[in-house]
Amino acid sequence: MENNILPNDQTYESFYQGSSGNVVILLPGLCGSELELGTIPRQLKKMNCSYVIPRISGYLAHTGISQYENWIEQVDDIVIALKKNYKTVSIVGMSMGATLALAAAERNDGIDGLVLLSPVLFFDGWSVSWYQPLLKFIYAIGFRNWHYKETAPYGVKNRELRRRIEKSVKNNEVSELGAAHLPAHSLYQALRMIGDVKRNLHEVVVPLFIIHSVDDETASPKNPDLILKEVSSDIRKIIWLGNCYHMITVDNEREIVVNETINFITQIQQSHQLKKQTKSPAISLVIKDRSD
Repeated sequence: MENNILPNDQTYESFYQGSSGNVVILLPGLCGSELELGTIPRQLKKMNCSYVIPRISGYLAHTGISQYENWIEQVDDIVIALKKNYKTVSIVGMSMGATLALAAAERNDGIDGLVLLSPVLFFDGWSVSWYQPLLKFIYAIGFRNWHYKETAPYGVKNRELRRRIEKSVKNNEVSELGAAHLPAHSLYQALRMIGDVKRNLHEVVVPLFIIHSVDDETASPKNPDLILKEVSSDIRKIIWLGNCYHMITVDNEREIVVNETINFITQIQQSHQLKKQTKSPAISLVIKDRSD
């Protein structure tokens, strides 16, 4: 299948063109980077699967200011463009990237598979600051020249990694945590997007896979529970982790996260190929539990 997307295309923050004819859109967290995704990009390369990290204006760090509706529209446009050139288009989102992936799936049912890693619909984890629920109100009434600073445990249970991230935060450097400071405008738009996503979860019909920690300090198990309850997807799977916090792609159980993500993406691609060979829309994806 011919591909007309070039590595230097300014639409993308990162680009890898594999030979499988399949592509995955990777969405880091708000103001985040590829580092947050752990070794998922590397494993996609090993399976010759193309991937892109979109340069979403206003969502990624240092990309200007825009409304959350523009974030969704940009992802939707990319899905439409990629569908013309690839057999399957899946999305893997981390943290707020998972929420943005849901928003895209509510609009576009042409997405072949959705992997949600630590999705955020409520900031209700055990380490969330008491004043967090007030931030949207503070911004709305005109106080907008502030940043939300990340604090310990920085989304990770692994102490060695936490020390490294803490050092990066003090030096205002990019780390596996993502941005050390979230600008007020970006956070406000993310909170608005969350409200939109929660209202329209029933519009999601694509195969969906969630990985979430039971001890997530940012977003409690209430988050995936709501998603599983409200979406209309025929295929829904969840794996609960017990030895990490929010940043599951880099924390103690990162290997499980990466392996299960790759397994799901592979099954999506195999299911598409099987449907194509048999020309039967009745064949559905069979998702196996890790314990099988």
